Parts: sequence; C-alpha cells; structure tokens
Amino acid sequence: MKRLLLLATGGTIAGCADDSATLNDYTAGVLGADALLAAVPQLQGLATISVEQVANVDSADLLFAHWRALVDRIRDAFTADLELAGVVITHGTNTLEETAWLLQLLIDDPRPVVLVGAMRPATALSADGPLNLLQAVQVALSSDARGHGVLVVMDGQIHGAQRVTKLATQGVRAFASPGSGPLGWVDDVGVHLPTASGPRQVPFAGLDLPEQWPQVPIVYGCVDPEPLVLSACLNAGVAGLVFTGTGAGQLSAAERSALEAWRGKRPLMLRANRCGTGPVHSDSDDERLGLLPAGSLNPQKARVLLLLAVLAGWERSQLDALITASP
Repeated sequence: MKRLLLLATGGTIAGCADDSATLNDYTAGVLGADALLAAVPQLQGLATISVEQVANVDSADLLFAHWRALVDRIRDAFTADLELAGVVITHGTNTLEETAWLLQLLIDDPRPVVLVGAMRPATALSADGPLNLLQAVQVALSSDARGHGVLVVMDGQIHGAQRVTKLATQGVRAFASPGSGPLGWVDDVGVHLPTASGPRQVPFAGLDLPEQWPQVPIVYGCVDPEPLVLSACLNAGVAGLVFTGTGAGQLSAAERSALEAWRGKRPLMLRANRCGTGPVHSDSDDERLGLLPAGSLNPQKARVLLLLAVLAGWERSQLDALITASP
C-alpha cells in the first residue's frame, strides 16, 4: 500500500459549531488531524497515512512561522522517503491559495502536494470536508498528478496553485481558476488529469526560509486614496510593495506623484489589479517609477512572490524576467 503524509493546519475543515444547522458561527481549527481521518474510514483502504499537526488555526491567523514549518517538513519528508507518494495539507480556505502558491515556488519535487479545505464546518449537515479530504488523497496518490506542482482540491475540482482563488464567502463551489479553469476533476471513477507537459520551474527551490521575514504590504486602489498610506510604507523602509490597482493595475495620480517625489531607495514593487481576473501588462512609466506588472497574479499571490524575491535578494530585472516568462 502506498504511503502518504497528511499535514494538518486547522481551518473550517476542522471547525465545530454548536449545532449541525449552523454554517457561519463556528470555531475553526478545533478537531485534530486524527479526527479528520476518523471521519473518512474509506481512507484506510487507499494508503498508509502518517499524520502530523503543524497548526490548528483559522487560516486568517496563519503566520510566516507556519509557512516555514510546512516547507521544511515537506522538503524533509520527500528527501527522507523516496517511496512517499505525496503530501496532503488540510487548510483553512481564507488563505489557502497563498500557501499553495508559496509551496509551488519552493517545493522542487514531481510528487503531488495537495491542499484541501472545506466551506462548511465538520459539524454541519452535509459537511463538505470529508469528501474533499477523500478526493484530495485520491489525487495525491494518482500517478497522473505527478509533475503538476502544488494542487488544490475542492468540490471535486483540481486546481493549479498559480490561478486558483477563493471567489465567494459561502457555498461549496467557492474556488475557481479565473482565466483558465480547473486542471481536472476527481470523482468515484478516479482522477481525471492530463499528463504534465514537462519539468516545471521552481524559482526558489534552494531558498531557506528565515525566522524573520521582510515587510511587504498591499496598498489598495480606490477613489481619492489616502496618500499617508503609501508615504507611511515608504518611510517605514518596506522591502516590497504590492499595489492593488484599479482597472488593469492602474495607480492614481496621487500615488504616482508620491513615487516620483520619493528620494529614498525604492522597494521592489508590483502592480496587480482589484478586478479579480485579467492580466496586468507593462506600462511605459513602470521603469521610471520602479514598478513591475504582476501579470496574472492577484494581489495576495503577488505579495507571496515578492516576499520570496526579497528573501532571495533578487534585483528588479530578475523578478521581471520571471513574471514575463510565466504563463
């Protein structure tokens, strides 16, 4: 029987409410990983699953320390056990896409790493967590999942880490991949995925994560934005900055003027957009202002990329080359 590692971090999939009809007023991260496995006895016939509790929190409370622990543990597990089929991570949905993208940029191994969560707490009628977990394990054990990088399994759909995002606050079909759609699906027949096209790029495969991480805030674009926000970030000496621009990543005249007037060292800066879908392309003023377009990355994923680029000591040209080469 194949071997699998399950890393639990909490979230709604491990959440509990006072009664089974309550879907919103619950506490995330209550049940441990063993309880999650016990709720899905069918898993016993699929694989020998080792369980570790990395955290048990609402994913809104996830910390850089948790990310570091996940990365270190996955790397160690893959190095120590060449027969390990893959890794499944139970995770809260609020920041699941950020963790998936982080791991995509750091974990250099063809074996699947699959993140899974739930939109309803474990105590709810028709809780979606048990089926999601079963299907995530199916995907992690599938040879068809090899080479696809980090995957997210929710509501029977299999998404890639770069495009997947949470688009709704409620409902089991809250996750989607705008602009591309899911990579495949999983059901009682099996895992339906195309064969991976070839080796994937893992730009930060050799990066060791530190205890102290840089400051990389996100500035949100809106009508008549408060200039003090951007000025405070620059004066604080942030290492990176992500703009959630309006439209196709546009900054306001006030924000552009603040960048033009800044006489200190400019941080690495990316322009994403607040629309939810669609790319951000380069602009003629980007180089003069020290900006780079974030391409298809949403603001939260642009921040993850920027965090790693700063930790790796990248220059603006290196970051530009990576974004330009990304699909």
